[in-house]
Amino acid sequence: MKRLLKKNQIIITSLAVMIAVAGYLNYSGRLFGDGLGGDDDEVANQELLDISLESGETDITETPGEAVLTSGEASGIVAEAKVTREQVRAKNKEMLMEIIDNDKLSDEQKKDAVAQMIAMTELAEEEASVETLLLSKGFSEVVVNLTETTADVVVNAAELTDANRAQIEDIITRKTDIAPENIVITPMHE
Repeated sequence: MKRLLKKNQIIITSLAVMIAVAGYLNYSGRLFGDGLGGDDDEVANQELLDISLESGETDITETPGEAVLTSGEASGIVAEAKVTREQVRAKNKEMLMEIIDNDKLSDEQKKDAVAQMIAMTELAEEEASVETLLLSKGFSEVVVNLTETTADVVVNAAELTDANRAQIEDIITRKTDIAPENIVITPMHE
């Protein structure tokens, strides 16, 4: 019985690691960066196109489903990063729900999946909170990606002063448990 329990724990842990790696690769664009993500990419692109057409901010290119935001390249990058982040998160939550709903797994394994889902939700809430605070401080077009120990921040700015960097680090350290040395701030050029 103990051997079966350990084997199931190894399988669940392996699945969780694979989910995390797939999420990272998808978010970083290494695996699906060429637009090979399938129907989800087409739906997301169409939704972005529809939103852009409603606001009158796009020009249609020769490639169907592709839009160029005339208000600046940064807007498109930020929007794409946020949509991709949410798609990855939705896929990860779906996989965790499958684990939770699996009758063949033990209660402990299900509790582990629930804990991972809670942690993912907490990170999403922290990201939203940090992005909102940064926007309120005058940083436009911000994307924040958090893990348990690191923070990556992309800000629409040609350059950031030391005061700007300190302000961003202060907001992140106040809203998360991430140390300043684990925060990477990247200015995005138009």
